[in-house]
Amino acid sequence: MTVALTLAIDQSTQGTKVLLVNPDGSLADKVTQPHRQIISAQGWISHDLNEITTNLKALLQKAVQHAGSQPISGVAISNQRETAAAWAKDTGQPLTNAIVWQDNRSAALTAQLAKQPGSAQVKAITGLGLSPYFSGAKFAWLLRHDQAVQTAAATDNLCFGTIDAWLVALLSGNFLTEPSNACRTQLMNLRTGQWDETMCALFGIKAQWLPTIIDSNGHFGTTDLFGLLPEAVPIISVLGDSQAALFAENCLTPGRFKVTFGTGSSVMLNTGEELIQTPLLNTSIAWRRNGRTTYALEGNVNYSGAIISWLQNNLQLIADPAATSAMAKAAQPDDTTLLIPAFSGLAVPYSHPTLKAALVGMTMLTGRNEIIRAGLDAVDYQITDIIKLLQTNFADLIPGIHVDGGMIKNGYLMQRLSDLAQQPVLPSPIEELSGVGAALNGLGNRGIQGTADSNYQPQLSADQATAQLAYWTDQITQLAK
Repeated sequence: MTVALTLAIDQSTQGTKVLLVNPDGSLADKVTQPHRQIISAQGWISHDLNEITTNLKALLQKAVQHAGSQPISGVAISNQRETAAAWAKDTGQPLTNAIVWQDNRSAALTAQLAKQPGSAQVKAITGLGLSPYFSGAKFAWLLRHDQAVQTAAATDNLCFGTIDAWLVALLSGNFLTEPSNACRTQLMNLRTGQWDETMCALFGIKAQWLPTIIDSNGHFGTTDLFGLLPEAVPIISVLGDSQAALFAENCLTPGRFKVTFGTGSSVMLNTGEELIQTPLLNTSIAWRRNGRTTYALEGNVNYSGAIISWLQNNLQLIADPAATSAMAKAAQPDDTTLLIPAFSGLAVPYSHPTLKAALVGMTMLTGRNEIIRAGLDAVDYQITDIIKLLQTNFADLIPGIHVDGGMIKNGYLMQRLSDLAQQPVLPSPIEELSGVGAALNGLGNRGIQGTADSNYQPQLSADQATAQLAYWTDQITQLAK
């Protein structure tokens, strides 16, 4: 019997992935292509949407060829969430490069908006503190600084969207998004699940420039994948990458949480139908399926895998990221070096958007291995701080840190997280959780059952972990003075 496949597009920060997913969530095939990280002299980070389109078309052709006689019954999409795109409504052509979620160019703009009357309601309405991290500020920046966007806005020929909306438009011609992405713009009302008039007014965005919000497993239109399929198939699912990973990790019960290790990291907790708001964590929508909304608490780390890229490409301390685990284990035990990875400031729970990165606590013992270890430790310290906030704000947190992403192969990183958080770390048995999660959401299936063979248990005492976390926090405090 021939099994129908779901084709999942995972448009991540570093590149495009196209997956062929079996009904049980296992991978039949995967093809990938990186794209450029366009970094300006000011440190602004952009993506060329035309380059991504070219890559996507080439990957889709390969995937369809690899599927062979197996039919493709539907398409699912997962994506980097806060990245902001702008395109012309009449042609579908990009008006400018997309502003990547890491980009901080709208910091001055958000500082100005913070003085406006509507800013006091931002957190209550959207679940997110006013920040240049989210898409709304990026859209507003484009309206003020990009001539092509300004021209399109003047004639209402403008489409603003996160990357999911742009992909849906590219594939089907429809202008649609869903709540897990829309909630990360700071323009959506968490309670209504629709664009909020007060927030749109604050940022200067017209609602007609934004896509219609439908369910995460709704009907997003049909696509023949640029003529590669004999008949068009439905786009059955769209989810932001972090929420898609939460679904795939089978964190469908309130109290379960996961950590996705990507370019950045997302620590996300399923809170069910309970909308919980707290000053230091973001409240998001995990998904809306068949009209029912599931909420999530989330903290984000801007730099995790990006730290490894920095160590490799900028400092040239490593040739192969896979070597970092052994190098960290070989570091001098008594060395006190810490990396404070404030390359774009430090977000929750530190809230230092203008802080600069630094290596602190170095001694004559400090060498390459010690700096590598400091880079890995910086990832786990940030994640542990967010987990502590989850424990404080959700009494029924279920022990066990579900983890996914390429970095879960790093044994040092996983053991260190278990030690600092004082919890078991449960790696996913498969790597491509975001794409697979989007596919499973569309198919109506539960997430992947079980974890990888190598789980991790705490080896530090609780007192040791507390002391090391205190040292980390103290160094950030000293740097921020």
